[in-house]
Amino acid sequence: MRLLKRAIISVVLLDNFLTNLLKKLFFPSHWKLAGQCRQCGVCCQEILLKMTERQISSKFFTNLAIRWISWLFDFVLLRVDYEYNYLVFTCQHRCNEGRCGNYFWRPSICRNYPLVDYFEEPKLLPGCGFYAVKRAG
Repeated sequence: MRLLKRAIISVVLLDNFLTNLLKKLFFPSHWKLAGQCRQCGVCCQEILLKMTERQISSKFFTNLAIRWISWLFDFVLLRVDYEYNYLVFTCQHRCNEGRCGNYFWRPSICRNYPLVDYFEEPKLLPGCGFYAVKRAG
């Protein structure tokens, strides 16, 4: 079972790498990140996964998503935020020092934090060592 999880994660990570590479080459963001990770672990305490209103209104889909994400990434559901359409998880692999106990196999949401969107300024957690800088031009 563990081998299956690793194979699935490998495919997802490869897809994520290729997608991000193409985005960076052809659609650079208006923002860039500066600073560095402070390894405080705050980003592991509440992991928000956005869903559409239609997805979250389907009990079947929501339960399927929760089970899949929990199994594949070892996340634990904290709550479902129906107001803003988020599944809120925490990670089982966060160590006491804020370092990831599953660093090599961490999922894309962890690898991509903080996410730099094309138009919007990145939203960072309080105390995060990263900060956003507007690109010139």
